[in-house]
Amino acid sequence: MKFKNTFLLCAAALFIAGYGMTGCSEEGGYEGPAPVQPSDPSQSVVFSDYSPKEGSARTLIFIEGSNFGTDLSKIKVTIGGVAAPVVGSNGSKICAMTPRHADAGDVRVSILGADGQVLAEHLFADLMTIHSTLLVGTLTGKVDPSKGENDNSGIINGTFEEAEFQSPWWLEFDIDEEGNKILYCMDNNASSDGNLAALRKINLTAGEVSTVFMKGQAGMHQVKSMTFESSTRDTLFFVDDNGKGNWTDRHAMPNIFYALRSEGFRKAYPYLYGQCSYSAVSMGDGTVFYNTWVTSSVYKARAVWDETAKMWDGQSLFSVKANSENHVYMCRHPEDLYVYMNGFNGVYRCAYDKANKVLISSVLHAGDPNGGGGWADGPGSTARFDRPRQGVFVKNPEYVAEGKADVYDYYVCDHNTNSIRKVTPEGLVSTFAGRGSVGTDGRVWGWIDGEARDIARFREPCGIAYDEETGIFYVADRNNKRIRTISVE
Repeated sequence: MKFKNTFLLCAAALFIAGYGMTGCSEEGGYEGPAPVQPSDPSQSVVFSDYSPKEGSARTLIFIEGSNFGTDLSKIKVTIGGVAAPVVGSNGSKICAMTPRHADAGDVRVSILGADGQVLAEHLFADLMTIHSTLLVGTLTGKVDPSKGENDNSGIINGTFEEAEFQSPWWLEFDIDEEGNKILYCMDNNASSDGNLAALRKINLTAGEVSTVFMKGQAGMHQVKSMTFESSTRDTLFFVDDNGKGNWTDRHAMPNIFYALRSEGFRKAYPYLYGQCSYSAVSMGDGTVFYNTWVTSSVYKARAVWDETAKMWDGQSLFSVKANSENHVYMCRHPEDLYVYMNGFNGVYRCAYDKANKVLISSVLHAGDPNGGGGWADGPGSTARFDRPRQGVFVKNPEYVAEGKADVYDYYVCDHNTNSIRKVTPEGLVSTFAGRGSVGTDGRVWGWIDGEARDIARFREPCGIAYDEETGIFYVADRNNKRIRTISVE
């Protein structure tokens, strides 16, 4: 979380400078760092106090006393049982950083000897009050500011510090056969919102980014989204608008491709031939639905056999918005209650008939029924979106405790408002993250990490995924060319 980290490093530098961690000659010249001194084992170690007594993750705390030594490798601090990074020590004051996930506030300090034995240990009687804060950070991705607006990054693999993205667009969370947590990312051409450049693999466990395949695989052209087959998760579908002038010809080109886990998702094959499409969902029972640009129609995949063409067609069900065409992006409810559809600057909801395996016609859940773009929080049709893209459902424990029928909130990337929006089951819309720190530049977009609403900024976020175990959101921040995180710390 680079914005906040910059502040902390500055604070740490001031601490070091203010407490004698550098040396000066008699003439006033800089002599470099003062020599590292261990704690004197012949003298007692004294622990006096610490401050502040409250704060959030990454708060700097100062522990006072004497005979601490200045060898940071021999000073251990834990807060709530979690190791706290030790930033500095001048022998009588230790500077440490409150760690993430330190729910309890007991502060313990250990001073080690030369051979690693504990010389002294102290548990302070006063507990530190730790506040939870929703923070936005940067996971991976970087740009070269000396280059142009669109060409300042590329498809570069490596560690999270080394990796680059051109235009991260869509995310899918996965756990592989070895138990590694993976984000699959559609990385598009920088100048296009749908021309796939590569499928990237972000290994969250190993901290590395690699490329699964480059553009052109199996004839894929302008991939707009992807989704896992829900029942086994062994198949990854890619939805293509096949935009080469064949928007109305159902049999001209594939509109859905698939790749198999058994092949590392490295090879793609045609799944269905159809009209220009933007997204698909796979229900828990394996039924696949997709939508098209033409009349914003929703289809059930492979439901009708065309004897003349000798291929499966989709069964037309309804239009998301009658007599209208738009980019519509679909998201399956985890319990198959609904499919949400983001389009026409709103969020539509379609009930799923599990018995007959069909979706029921769409109903506007939140946003402007006339498709007007904007940014406004509020209930139902009073809310405003501007090009909402990928969404993800997240279970809300409060709804579970209340016994609600639908216990999931919906989080959606609102591309043109540079924010992440939250939609409740009742249709109440609020801004979850982004649009913070409006300063002298008057902007609500940019690349700033920090507190989710008051500080953080995004620039055209498109993709979002969620790790239920850690409670971390991952965001494909398209025009910042980075993968961002949102988490409570």
